[in-house]
Amino acid sequence: MFDWPGGSWQDTVRLVLTVLSIYGAVIWVALIFWVFRDIRQRTRDPIMQLISILLVLAFFLPGHWVYLILRPRQTLTELYERSLEEEAILQDLDDQKACPACRRRVRDDYLVCPFCLVDLKERCEACDKPLDFGWLACPYCGHEKAPAAAPGPAANHIEEEPGRRPLGGLVRRSTSLVRRRDS
Repeated sequence: MFDWPGGSWQDTVRLVLTVLSIYGAVIWVALIFWVFRDIRQRTRDPIMQLISILLVLAFFLPGHWVYLILRPRQTLTELYERSLEEEAILQDLDDQKACPACRRRVRDDYLVCPFCLVDLKERCEACDKPLDFGWLACPYCGHEKAPAAAPGPAANHIEEEPGRRPLGGLVRRSTSLVRRRDS
């Protein structure tokens, strides 16, 4: 008869099954550990983390395949980086100047809006750089701006009706309203 090397063939089958069982158990524990680490990088929801681990713990490879199908696509780090990129893009859009009159994009060094001709800035008398209207001096050359002339008193266009006092001080009326009232 045929002699099996290393003893009987039943002992060899038992040894092979024992080795394969230990190998499967190690793979199963490693897969549970991998799912634990992976799901913690993808969500902060403890219920989702527990369900994912129990799925692989109970069903081994089919559970792992279901986990791979259902897990969140991006990690928390990737989501955070994406939100930072979106925030940077939005910040860049906010930093771009827009004309206060027509709302079209204008460059920071424009003195006049090229679309609607609204004055955006004034020119420095010394170095010709663009200056904001509220600045008292040029930040490029240090030249102080001439103070703006104080506006004179406005003409009083108040028409008082007999027997009525203005409410809370002076009230201006448009000449167009006055004409309509007279007719």
